[in-house]
Amino acid sequence: MVQVKKKHIQQALLDSAYELFSERGYHQTTLQDIADRAGTGVSSLYSYFPSKLHLLYGVIEPWHRDAFLRLEKRVKGLRTPRAKLRAILLGVWRDMPMENVELANSLMAALASADPAQQKPRPLLRWVEDKLNDMLAEIMREAGRDIDYAVLPNLIMMAYDGYVMNRRLNDLRDIDRLADAMCDMMLGEC
Repeated sequence: MVQVKKKHIQQALLDSAYELFSERGYHQTTLQDIADRAGTGVSSLYSYFPSKLHLLYGVIEPWHRDAFLRLEKRVKGLRTPRAKLRAILLGVWRDMPMENVELANSLMAALASADPAQQKPRPLLRWVEDKLNDMLAEIMREAGRDIDYAVLPNLIMMAYDGYVMNRRLNDLRDIDRLADAMCDMMLGEC
């Protein structure tokens, strides 16, 4: 007999996972915990999400996309290329992790312990890098910089990973100075 998936059960699982990953982190949250909070069984959970990592991506992806869309909107409201670029860097490195440091750290923990033979469940990093690339290209055009910065989104996101971990450990030194130095380099002001 084919199992019929119900949207309200899937959403309950996502809501439970969001809450638990945000409260406890990835490794301290079990699938049983998530299923219990959602009012279903673990076997039912597996019919919606093939793994804990897939479930985490089901939670992280809409959170990240929303955060980047809000950042993009905020950046468009700024006047100068430097203000826009600085807002992007501080938005990614400081503000997004602060929104939910345990959830952001859950992604780092999950990926650090994931099976290298398995691919990421969704192309979230690619989407984020494409979004950043579009934002940076617009700023560089506005600043009159005819330079290919296509690899910078990857660098920005790798720094994000480090800042997420450091944010969790309350080590926040030099984010502003680094953002200013990156602005200087990218805008040719050094």
